[in-house]
Amino acid sequence: MLKRWLLPLVMVLLFISACGTTMDSTDSEKEAEDRTEDIGTDIDESTNNTDRDEPSDNDPETDAEKGTAGTGNTETDKVKDSVQTPTNMIVHFIDVGQGDSILIEATSGNVLVDAGNWNGREVIDYLNIQGINHIDLMIATHPDADHIGQMPLILEALTVDEVWMNGIESTSKTFENTIKLILEKDIVYYEPEVGDGVDFGDVAIDVLGPISKTGDANRDSIVTQVTHGAVEVMLTGDAGVKEEASLINRFGNRLMSDILKLGHHGSNTSTSQAFLDAVNPEAVIISASENNSYGHPHEEVVERLVNAEVDVYQTSQHGDIVFLSDGATIELIDAKDYPTTPVVPTNESTTTNDQQDETTTPPVITPAPDVSKEETNPSSENSTCVDVNTASKEQLMTIIHIGDERADQLIQLRPFDSVDQLTRINGIAAGRLKDIKAENIACVR
Repeated sequence: MLKRWLLPLVMVLLFISACGTTMDSTDSEKEAEDRTEDIGTDIDESTNNTDRDEPSDNDPETDAEKGTAGTGNTETDKVKDSVQTPTNMIVHFIDVGQGDSILIEATSGNVLVDAGNWNGREVIDYLNIQGINHIDLMIATHPDADHIGQMPLILEALTVDEVWMNGIESTSKTFENTIKLILEKDIVYYEPEVGDGVDFGDVAIDVLGPISKTGDANRDSIVTQVTHGAVEVMLTGDAGVKEEASLINRFGNRLMSDILKLGHHGSNTSTSQAFLDAVNPEAVIISASENNSYGHPHEEVVERLVNAEVDVYQTSQHGDIVFLSDGATIELIDAKDYPTTPVVPTNESTTTNDQQDETTTPPVITPAPDVSKEETNPSSENSTCVDVNTASKEQLMTIIHIGDERADQLIQLRPFDSVDQLTRINGIAAGRLKDIKAENIACVR
């Protein structure tokens, strides 16, 4: 009788012992899983999808997948790859002379912002050297010829998926050819608004401006912020100080970026002190040609940069400027030299008038002293003079040395008390003023 009673008791004890072992094992596995989830959360919150079942070590399918680790066959592999192999971003500020062009290389796409001046081929040559034969997104900040100049060459030679433009039309042949090729090649065309954006893997391109449309090409420049992890790069095209103020009001501290490409090639129409403070960059890029006729970068902008103690790179001095980001930090990997104090064109007393035209310091904005009407106005024989205070942009551009950009600036600076005050326009110094007066077309009525 005793033995018959003991046997069930022993079986009960063995069952309880087995259950305890199973529970302990389950608890241990749960703790290990919790620790794994914690690690994944620390690395990347986007990988915290712990609702799916994890395959066991003894699962035959898992063993087969282990033979192809890193191929992305499982979600687990994808998470491991993203943790173990951080991706890089390379940002190229291409030396295109007086113009802009920036290439952004991400692991899952190439973005080109602007395409240099119409009278060169630096961009397409640079892309060829880098082995770039496909552009996922091309952004033309605005349709000026020093920003879309080589787009037709690129659209002809490379495959381009999508083009963004700001919606301002131009009568230039470059613009017409660009639109023609976009239509012929059935390339996606889009005019982005504030809040639009696109991701290329872990690189995000966000549109911050223009906040409001004005109809002016420069002021309506597409402003983008490129984000790679903790690294940010600000690109503003030729947006001016009014647009910068709108960006500050709208975005505040979000504007902070590691690198700022100076607006309008370092012109005093951009890079206000308030905007420089808001972006608070570690380095700035000035994309302009050496001894350009506009006087870029302007002296007051340079002074702000010096006072801010930022690293300054100029394409005219440092050539192609390339940075590498690992998502945590960004570092210079290619340039002709270390960052330097910006070079401002200076007026040497030994130069001729023609040389001074190309090396003049930025003009002082305060009005020049008045002189008599007899000295500044065209003679009475010229009854068809162009009144700089009332003439249309097209009429102003008939005056020697007054091109598209200077005509816009002239209109913004009106009224003028005399022709001599045209030196208030960037790039119009003593030599060019002399030519304007000798031509005997410009006048102030």
